[in-house]
Amino acid sequence: MPDPVEDQASSLRRLLGGSALHSALFIGGDSGIGQTALVAATAEAMARRGHSVLVVDGQPHLRSGAGWFGLSPHGDLSEALSGQRRLDEVVLHATGGVTWAPAARLCPAGALAPGAGRPAEPRSSATAARILAELSARFDCVLVDVPADRADRWWPSAAYAGAVVLGSTCAARSITATYSALKMLALEVGQQRYLWWMGRTADPVGAEAAWRKVAQTAGRFLQVQVEYAGAVPLDAGVPRAQRLRRPLAAVFPASPAAAASARLAAQLDTQRLIAPPPVPPADAWHGLLFGEPPLEAVPAQNRGSTPGDPRRDERRDAGQAVYRRSPPNTSQNTAQTPPQTSLPFGAMGRTALVSR
Repeated sequence: MPDPVEDQASSLRRLLGGSALHSALFIGGDSGIGQTALVAATAEAMARRGHSVLVVDGQPHLRSGAGWFGLSPHGDLSEALSGQRRLDEVVLHATGGVTWAPAARLCPAGALAPGAGRPAEPRSSATAARILAELSARFDCVLVDVPADRADRWWPSAAYAGAVVLGSTCAARSITATYSALKMLALEVGQQRYLWWMGRTADPVGAEAAWRKVAQTAGRFLQVQVEYAGAVPLDAGVPRAQRLRRPLAAVFPASPAAAASARLAAQLDTQRLIAPPPVPPADAWHGLLFGEPPLEAVPAQNRGSTPGDPRRDERRDAGQAVYRRSPPNTSQNTAQTPPQTSLPFGAMGRTALVSR
């Protein structure tokens, strides 16, 4: 069950400090670098900073990071969004203010896995809208853990994240694999706030030197900026905490890996280059989980038949709601907008697409 004290503190903080959603998409370009362990430790560090944290776990259940908190996944977030389960039947509450939502079956729009189908209900259904509103009311921070073998399913969501966090080891093979993921994101999403961390490192100086080469290459050939998220050293406390099924910082608070996670949490929390686009929290959740902007309901008088769209006619005849893409906001006078030295990271419609 959620902690009532944490819920009240989170609600008060949102009332006093605004409703901006802190979000980060951890996309693994290489497996076995310790990304899930980093996500778990960073989530706990964000909770200690006063946030109500949800981890959207894209890992398969057998590799779920919920095990770090002694939790066993049951159900999937896609089932809650489609109305097959209640949200409280899916999410897992851990100590320290961290909540986990298994999402191995969730597939954002535009990137369907082979053999995967669309959700049972429209992405703009009343059920999905209610779940998104509930998420935005309960959480102000979301971390998405995407495994290396499912990066192609989650890239549409990268445009809506506050930061995209990639990682590798210092090995050439690992750097190449993660750079391939970065290249895909740059080509598909364009300008974004990208962070790169080096995992399982024994030489912090060498790790930073490797990142500098990556950043220089990405700036030259992809025209994207890659910030340094730090090095996560080899730490014997990490597997010990996993065996104990307890958070790393709770059992080994002085461990190097726990310190690295705390630094990353501070970077995600305080060093935001540009504020996120001013959209309602529920819309931000929609983009992050579905990889597309929300749809708006079409008024009944405007639900005329559309040639070549028999499904719309069927929904209209059955009395069901019909949705259309929300038009872009053109009310702002762009002529009066001060010039910017860089594009807003994650702002849809204002990103710089890169073509090669």
